[in-house]
Amino acid sequence: MATCLLVGGACAADAYYTGYLGDVIDLHGSSSQGTQVYLFMTGPGLPTDGVTLTDISQRADQGQFTVVDLDSSGQWSMQWDTSRLAQLINPGTYTVYVTQKPVDYSHLGSSDTYKTLSVYLQDAGTRTGSISSYTLHLDDSGTTVSPTPTLSAEIPTPTFPVAPPEQPTVPVPQYSAAPPSAETTPSPVPLQPLVPVIAVLACAGLAIYRSGRR
Repeated sequence: MATCLLVGGACAADAYYTGYLGDVIDLHGSSSQGTQVYLFMTGPGLPTDGVTLTDISQRADQGQFTVVDLDSSGQWSMQWDTSRLAQLINPGTYTVYVTQKPVDYSHLGSSDTYKTLSVYLQDAGTRTGSISSYTLHLDDSGTTVSPTPTLSAEIPTPTFPVAPPEQPTVPVPQYSAAPPSAETTPSPVPLQPLVPVIAVLACAGLAIYRSGRR
C-alpha cells in the first residue's frame, strides 16, 4: 500500500496542497510491495489518463511514469520541482497519483493500491510570501500531516511585564538612646575645725571672767 499517496480515488483526494507554480514540493511515502512506486498527474489541459510529473508530453496511457525507488525500509521520497512545468501548464488544480503498479488513471486498482494528492498551483506572479519549498508528510495510516515550510518561521520576541517604577526610599531618622544619666554623688563637705575654735572661745571666756573678778 502506497501510504504516501492518499486514498481516495477519482472523486476525492487524500491530501491537499496549495502553492505556486515554481514551488518545490517534497513528496514522501512508503509502499509494502515491490521495489518502486509510480507517479503521474492529471488536470486541466492534460490527457485524461495522466502524464509524468516532469514532462507533460510523456503519457501514462503509453507506459510513461515518474518512477521512484523504495529504500530498504520501503520508504520513498522525491522533490517535485514545479518550475519545470511553469511554462507548460496553467494555474489550476492538479491531482498527483502514486501507485504500486505502472497503471494509468483508467486502470487504477482498488483504493488500497494508490493514493492521491490534490495540488492547487497559483500563478507565481501573485506570490506574496518568500517560502518556495514545502514538505508533505503522510504516516502509514494514510493520515495527512499539515505541510511544513522548509524555512524557519519567525518567532516573535516574547514580551515581559514591566516592573513598576522603584519607589524612592525615605530615610528613616535614626535615634540613639541617651545613656542613662549617672547619679551624681555629692562630695562630702569637709568638717570645719570646730574643736580648736571652741577651745579658743572657751579660753577667751575664761580669761574675761577672771579679769572681771579682779
